[in-house]
Amino acid sequence: MTKFNQLAQAEHMYIYDKKSLAEIGMQLGLSRRILFYWKKEYNWDKKRFDAEHNKDKFSEELLDFARKMMNKISADIDNNQKTLPPEMYSLINILKNVPLVKQYTDSLQPQQKAERKGLTPDIVRQVEREILGME
Repeated sequence: MTKFNQLAQAEHMYIYDKKSLAEIGMQLGLSRRILFYWKKEYNWDKKRFDAEHNKDKFSEELLDFARKMMNKISADIDNNQKTLPPEMYSLINILKNVPLVKQYTDSLQPQQKAERKGLTPDIVRQVEREILGME
């Protein structure tokens, strides 16, 4: 495999598969030095952030659009107006994808919770038990 192919594969693994440089190096047989160079030279961190942000933005826009369509169809029903078949068909297709969007956003939540700093209720209870002797 050429270095150019390895670069493309390593970049994809870092940005989209969210693998660490150590994992990439082991899988592709590349040194940490070349991976750190490529990461800096080709702005992998920015690309990873942009890819993640675009997914989040798309998910929010999809759900917002589905809500707007549901509100319009609901208003049509309330006003005894005919709902066009393409509108119903579009809404049904969007709703089919909502579980995929939910699955994606749920997969992000553990990462976001791990990043949260400060005292959690569990930590407070642990301090009360172990340090203050409260049960």
